[in-house]
Amino acid sequence: MKKIAFVSLICILTSACTSTGTILGMSEHGSVKMDYTQGAFDNDGNLNIVMPDGELFFGKFVQASSSEFGSSLLLGDSLNDDAWVLNGSDRVSSQTQAQLISSRGNTMECQFQLSKPDSGINGGGIGKCLTSNNQKITATF
Repeated sequence: MKKIAFVSLICILTSACTSTGTILGMSEHGSVKMDYTQGAFDNDGNLNIVMPDGELFFGKFVQASSSEFGSSLLLGDSLNDDAWVLNGSDRVSSQTQAQLISSRGNTMECQFQLSKPDSGINGGGIGKCLTSNNQKITATF
């Protein structure tokens, strides 16, 4: 417990525990750049997405964990696409969702399935997004 408190104090004083990065995604119109910022102990962060035509989407993402023992776990279908299904027993899963708005007034919903939920977005995963004008984005990171 003291070690966690000490690490937390160092993070607060130095801002050294904030991770930033870029994910490169693809849409039917070309490559998409996704910049994120997430604190080491946070379940949320900021996400900025630049579309191939220069439109900027921005907002927050939230990471939610769930577990399932001995059966299947279905993770969302709100993007008019197939959902992620995890089969097996004793699995812990984390899905990250984002609601973004653009500089032009459009909206975007994103879902990310994280490979290593304890590491946040830095741990890698897969993702998909859908804009209000039906542009689909996919990403593997």
